[in-house]
Amino acid sequence: MNSASLPALAHAAFRALFVYDVADTIDLERLRTVRGEGVARAPLQLRREASSEFIQYPVAPLIVRLPDLERPGATMRAKIFDFGVVSIRITIPFAGTWEEFAALTRRERRDSRLEVLARSALDDVLAEISGALDDPHPALIEDYFILEVEQFDVPVTAQHLTGPLGPALAQLMLFEDRELVSSEQTEALRLAFSYYPDDLAVIQWDAAFVYDRAEGAEAVEDILEFANSQLVEFRTYDARLDEELDAIYRLEPGRRSRRFSRRRDRDRAEAVRFLLVDVLELTDRTTNALKIIGDAYYARLYRAVAGRLGLADWQRQIDAKLRSVSEVYRVLQDEAQTERSQTLEIIVIVLVAFEAILGVLALRH
Repeated sequence: MNSASLPALAHAAFRALFVYDVADTIDLERLRTVRGEGVARAPLQLRREASSEFIQYPVAPLIVRLPDLERPGATMRAKIFDFGVVSIRITIPFAGTWEEFAALTRRERRDSRLEVLARSALDDVLAEISGALDDPHPALIEDYFILEVEQFDVPVTAQHLTGPLGPALAQLMLFEDRELVSSEQTEALRLAFSYYPDDLAVIQWDAAFVYDRAEGAEAVEDILEFANSQLVEFRTYDARLDEELDAIYRLEPGRRSRRFSRRRDRDRAEAVRFLLVDVLELTDRTTNALKIIGDAYYARLYRAVAGRLGLADWQRQIDAKLRSVSEVYRVLQDEAQTERSQTLEIIVIVLVAFEAILGVLALRH
């Protein structure tokens, strides 16, 4: 596309989200200040005309302002969710030509220093809130990138962005420096949402383009951030179940065990039982952390984001592994019950034999 036909960006930003699962839960009530800054609840601030009363956080996360970065205008903040997730967002403001913005996003997308900055900020936050963490574990990360445009230098409609500007927009969202084939352009722009003629949200699995006023963009980005927090949670549960399945498969159910091996098996069965309860409780908390009912604009947007991230596939995979773990737990419980029954039978036989011997000896005397 001719660069002269691409509108310049009067007010835009590149946002990098680094979403970490760090603990089973975080007690938000215990947090009053973090990094010397006061914390504030961050409920979803949705446009009333485009939202539903049935989309909201049962427990609103906390927002923490972090020290600004050295580069001019760049900021960083943390969002702390009660289900054990901390999200670090780095924002780099921009104003200039479309080509300059595309070059900036490609450069920052591939720059590992942003993740290093986010991880350093996370470590500082975790050191301060350690007392509020329940069962902390090594952090698992998901990253996501948002290309936000609040205003072009000329009026631009959503239809123009996905129509004549579609090839350039697809290239921008996929961080490519060459024009894409038409099929890739179509797929990149497949999930595009607008409420007014002059706003647009386009969703990819690792990035999104958001064209809206500041308050509208913030609402869309809150939903994107929350969906990524669910993804990192599901990945954590999946990894825990994989570890447990590997461990219990090594038990070789059905073998004849020595006493200490049987005790180890019983301990493993008890650990499996606690894991099942723990994962079921945590997945329930995660899936219910955002109440969404109905088919309002933001509800449709969330479902599209969840589809792009494959949240339903992760949920099905976790459910299948939970069934596998439950079956192995049942086998271990059955074996333990059988061993107890056999032990009791042996004890009864020994007692009967002992009484019989005593009776014989009494008759001889």
